Amino acid sequence: MPLDADHAWTPDRVLTGEEIRAAIHEVFPLEPEPREPSATARVYRFADGQGRIGFINPVSEPFCGDCDRVRLTADGKLRTCLFSLNETDLRAPLRAGATDADLERIVRDAVWRKELKHPRQRAGLHPAGPDDERHRRLTGVIAGPPA
Repeated sequence: MPLDADHAWTPDRVLTGEEIRAAIHEVFPLEPEPREPSATARVYRFADGQGRIGFINPVSEPFCGDCDRVRLTADGKLRTCLFSLNETDLRAPLRAGATDADLERIVRDAVWRKELKHPRQRAGLHPAGPDDERHRRLTGVIAGPPA
């Protein structure tokens, strides 16, 4: 996933999902499979019947409006999108004794605020200003420290 913590991305360096599929299709013909409504991957089967391959292309083929995923970070924050600049704190309410009903309301509210488009779609590939730290943090909190 292009989290861009090091700001190495530019639009001209994006290899789109279509370009990747076309390159594979030249050697191993692909046939599309039906897409589930909330699936993030576009799945194809190899025409020879010897397997399947999936493509997740959040930049060139966004699926934000269909995505039903949320993530819980290691430090107790709920993220409704990997690219989101917003987090909902669950750790503090849990430590303060929140009930199941309280937590359900907090999660529901976060999901209702889920962006219909991620920041990459709204403002290009490079978020600016104070949001940069959130993207550096995200890489470590969700993906783990660099190997």
